[in-house]
Amino acid sequence: MTTIQNWTHQAAFYERVVRLELHGLHFQHIELCERRAWMYLHKINFAQWHERVATGTAKHETSYSRDYSTEGLFGLAPDRIDWENGVVYENKGTAGAKEASNNQTAFYAVMLAIATGKEWRAVTHVLSTRKRREVVLDAARLQSLWEAAGRLEELAGQREVPAGAAIPLCGTCSLERFCGFE
Repeated sequence: MTTIQNWTHQAAFYERVVRLELHGLHFQHIELCERRAWMYLHKINFAQWHERVATGTAKHETSYSRDYSTEGLFGLAPDRIDWENGVVYENKGTAGAKEASNNQTAFYAVMLAIATGKEWRAVTHVLSTRKRREVVLDAARLQSLWEAAGRLEELAGQREVPAGAAIPLCGTCSLERFCGFE
């Protein structure tokens, strides 16, 4: 069984994350849409003006208090960390975009495992259903994160916005008007 501590890409993954200043949302965005990931990498973000994001932020802030024990951790902003039991939690409003959400939560657990030298578990908490979804940190998930980090590095080096195509997610994306798929 592959664990984070014996993962062959551990050091290279960490180096890439630090060098590119990657955060959990990068790993969510790359799963959803390369154009969205490119914009986030290049600090183009309209989320603060999007009604759905504002609603989600309000739900986040009123559902659970923020875990301030994560402040100062480079690139890590999970919603809650159980330091004693080695579990990182990320809250999501709905159960949609499961793989994207799982990659974000897994990223936090992987980075904490690398930093602390112990294994961590990742759990996505779906606020609309009050259900918790364990994110399995197996060889396939680690490979997915490794490949995502590689693609993020490629996108970071691109000067032009990648071509995009309308996808079902566009209707709820804060970048919809910028992309022109409204």
